[in-house]
Amino acid sequence: MKRQRRNPWGRLPVGNSMTSTHRFALGAAFALVSLGMPVAVRAAGTPVNAPAPKFRLHTLDGRTVTLDTFRGKTLVINVWGSWCPPCRLEMPDLEAEANADGPSVAFLGIDTTETPAVARAFTTAKGVTYPQVVTTVKSAFANDYDIRNYPTTIVIDPSGVVRARHDDNILPRAQLHAFIAAAQQGRAASLVTEEQRKLDTLLDPTQFTLTGDGPTIFGGAVGVDRAISVADDRMDDAMSDPARDHDLLKTHAEENALRARAIAALEPVASDASAQVLLSRLRGDQALALGHWGAADAAYARALTIAPNDRGSLAGQAYAASKRGDTARVAAIDRRIASIAPSYSTYIALTRAEAARGHRALAFNALDRAVAAAKAAHDFAHLAWVHLYGGRSAVMLGDRVRARSEFTLAESAAERINPHDVRRVMYLEQSQEATVALDLSDSHVGTALSLAPWTGPDLPGSVASTIKYRLAVSGTAGNRIALTATGLPKGWVGSFCSDRLCSPFATTIAVPASGIKLIEFQVVPPDASRRTVHVRIHAASGGKSLADVTTLVRT
Repeated sequence: MKRQRRNPWGRLPVGNSMTSTHRFALGAAFALVSLGMPVAVRAAGTPVNAPAPKFRLHTLDGRTVTLDTFRGKTLVINVWGSWCPPCRLEMPDLEAEANADGPSVAFLGIDTTETPAVARAFTTAKGVTYPQVVTTVKSAFANDYDIRNYPTTIVIDPSGVVRARHDDNILPRAQLHAFIAAAQQGRAASLVTEEQRKLDTLLDPTQFTLTGDGPTIFGGAVGVDRAISVADDRMDDAMSDPARDHDLLKTHAEENALRARAIAALEPVASDASAQVLLSRLRGDQALALGHWGAADAAYARALTIAPNDRGSLAGQAYAASKRGDTARVAAIDRRIASIAPSYSTYIALTRAEAARGHRALAFNALDRAVAAAKAAHDFAHLAWVHLYGGRSAVMLGDRVRARSEFTLAESAAERINPHDVRRVMYLEQSQEATVALDLSDSHVGTALSLAPWTGPDLPGSVASTIKYRLAVSGTAGNRIALTATGLPKGWVGSFCSDRLCSPFATTIAVPASGIKLIEFQVVPPDASRRTVHVRIHAASGGKSLADVTTLVRT
């Protein structure tokens, strides 16, 4: 039977009811999210060694690019989202590879789920220099390239033939380099790892007995279902470990073939309720794998007539409903899942489902329940995650005030996460990026300042006693802005560090074309004594006051 999947990142699968192994595969729209039991989704893919589909896209800097734009070069397309932990994890390696490769290799980033403001905030924060495109999950590109998983990296050779497709974070960088080198020679490079061999062994059909009497076949089908779940768990657990890279598409194909054998064997002998529920759920999973949303819905419905609270089947129905654009039904199913298993995650799923329908009161009621549940769990990572998705839901509803408040609360919770927990940095960055994106998209805001704990590498010579912040200055490109730091006691230093230079207490910056300038702001106490002080950063231009931000500094 399907089980609630572990969620090591504290994250929300973006497509309704997806396993996290599907790397945040999308449903019909990014807004239609539901968190329930994992459901298999068919392997995506533009076939390797086939001609790449043509595209026409517009970059954030206003250029039009087509497949022919890159003819004669090896093209690396990376499809990503700032909400996607593995996307964030792999971005530095992609940037490093883009910088290391010569002019015969081009990189193109494509965000299919977010606004230009969000994409600008993230790529600026991460120092990504190659061109970026923002489009939608319903775009011709997303359809022609069958984008279902995040991240997805596609390598196209100079003649326009797809030579590699990797639906997963592409770590380590050496693997990406191997794909590129092979494409430059007009061939495909395979991915062979120890982790993939273990997955292949786990899903080897010869170890499952699917012949004999009814009980024997049922036992074999249960084993198949369990093996698929374990394989998904392994891929989840390996997500952030470069040593455990694997072929997501190949593994999904193996899962689908194994599931099809179990269905064929179980169909003639499924006489009791347990066997019928399992058979119906397997049929639903397989229909989803084939993209047959109506058939999947009907199969899960048969399981639910026998086991009305089967969360795997409910989650499968929610995903099928999202693919058919039935937002009301998605919300109804999410409401039912939340009633069966109330938790911070199921309430957030309901929050986003109601927000997608424009039901403000219902969405925020579910959000309040999610916050209460996260606080009761005494886990700051969960709380930060809830506030992040609460803010994103508020953005969907057009409530900028509530969104800003939720992102601020997310940052506060993230600061209290254990420093050794990778989610701390991720949630701190996402909270600030979300706030900056609001500033960029609100035309009346003008110049804005955002201050968050520093998450980047230390500058040479940094010492442990220095308290570091990430200062984001957003405004009109080309504006020169004077920044000053005040409020620090005598003997304390507030220093603006940017472009390898540090200026104590004051500096002047020019807003770049992206509309965002990131600065490391350092507070240096005079000694090791513990104190709490206020610091205020003020922005002005031409003698006119523009913005302020304050923070408490605790040593």
